[in-house]
Amino acid sequence: MSSRLSGVLIMFAEEELIPRLRELYLEIDATYASTGEQVGFSCEGCDGVKCCTVDVSLHTFVEMLFLRQGFNSLDTGRQLEVLGRCRAMIKAREDDPLGVYRNAVCALNFDGLCSLYEYRPMICRLAGIPHFIARPDGKIIESGGCSRYCLEILAVHPGVKIDRSPFYRGMAELEIEVVRHRGRRTPSRTVSQTLGLEDEEDMFPE
Repeated sequence: MSSRLSGVLIMFAEEELIPRLRELYLEIDATYASTGEQVGFSCEGCDGVKCCTVDVSLHTFVEMLFLRQGFNSLDTGRQLEVLGRCRAMIKAREDDPLGVYRNAVCALNFDGLCSLYEYRPMICRLAGIPHFIARPDGKIIESGGCSRYCLEILAVHPGVKIDRSPFYRGMAELEIEVVRHRGRRTPSRTVSQTLGLEDEEDMFPE
């Protein structure tokens, strides 16, 4: 393991960044819950397949490592199940990226529930409700909600959108801290790659 990578892992071991990530997640969850209550929207009862039919990409070291911490908290049996799914998805991505892989349900979805719910990435926490992002260049990017939201809520509350901009900025600030220690950004990884690769050197190659 490289000295730079070791230094970054020490940052997490000493809980310099994880508490900040948890705080950001709390802000996201509170905003999502408040907006959902405002319009009468909930994911309760949904099997998650619509939102989870994707191998979500992660773009920051802190979310990748936090997800791995969650994986390490699982019992051995569930870990082996998740690893099997992740490695199957990695192979499917290599063999047929537009076929089976494209339609595969997230490796963490068991019976409609996320097995690492408390550790789920930012993008998963924000899925479902329409949103917009104000980019640094001033351009506004908007996106709609999930099919359930569109069917049950959109007509009654057409103008409600979550502003993701402050959450993206907060995540970027955490990544900048990592870049300062590593000297460069971590390449993006999907959930299956983050958990299915053999070790940190594979996930964070130098």
